[in-house]
Amino acid sequence: MGKMLQEALANVGRYGNSLGQSDRTRAKWTQHLQPPVKDARREPVEYLWFVGDYASYSPTLVEVVRKTADVFNKVGLNYGILYEAERNSGNDVRRVGEEGLFEMLVDKNMQALGKCKFKTIVTTDPHSYNTLKNEYTYNGAGHPLILHHTELLDRLISSGQLKFTKKLDYKVTYHDPCYLGRYNGVFDAPRHIIHATGCELLEMPRHGDRAFCCGAGGGRIWMEEKPGRERPSEIRIKEATALNGVQAFVVACPKDVTMFQDAVKTTGNEQRLQVRDLIELVHEAM
Repeated sequence: MGKMLQEALANVGRYGNSLGQSDRTRAKWTQHLQPPVKDARREPVEYLWFVGDYASYSPTLVEVVRKTADVFNKVGLNYGILYEAERNSGNDVRRVGEEGLFEMLVDKNMQALGKCKFKTIVTTDPHSYNTLKNEYTYNGAGHPLILHHTELLDRLISSGQLKFTKKLDYKVTYHDPCYLGRYNGVFDAPRHIIHATGCELLEMPRHGDRAFCCGAGGGRIWMEEKPGRERPSEIRIKEATALNGVQAFVVACPKDVTMFQDAVKTTGNEQRLQVRDLIELVHEAM
């Protein structure tokens, strides 16, 4: 087991997140937001937003997660989060074989969820989405509806609750996250949203159920890369830049933001291609 993986797993066991951050700062991103983000442990909500480690702690994702909250507020969602009670969902922990640690995380999260009243769990991380939907056992009222935020936004657009006032005219390509697309079959919702914002979607040759991995899933983000080997994220960025006139590389996963922003730099494409989370397009078009 590599050093990075050992450290990540130790952090998850000790702090409940792979970044080794205090649980007291998990919801620091909510500071000064108006209206304040509800604490789902203290009042009933319709949607419980399971934010995830990277969106909660990564400095590069602060604006993305705050814009997500702003979109939710503007469409009038009754939502809340678990604040410091949320723990790593355990998806990647299980993928690297740490079943005992996975069960501990499930137990902690289920204890927190058991104190809340909600109808639907919404995630912005496909890895959390996969394990909450397919690998957690829910007692009492039964299995709640689990939605990735792209599924929720697509529904809100279809119902007319989410309306856009600005038509964007970017040429974009979209990267299907493995745990959203191939593993759970969510291909259409992100594309519906992209088209609704007015953007022109240019597909990479490998897309949909044939999409290429970013290289972070299954715990790979915690593992060292072999020197001199081209990374999957770099290969993917080169596929995108081969498309005629593409301006933005659109993602729907916090880890993808991190992986592809780095790959854009290492491939020398900072001036040519911008990595954007899908929620940023939604926020801009509202």
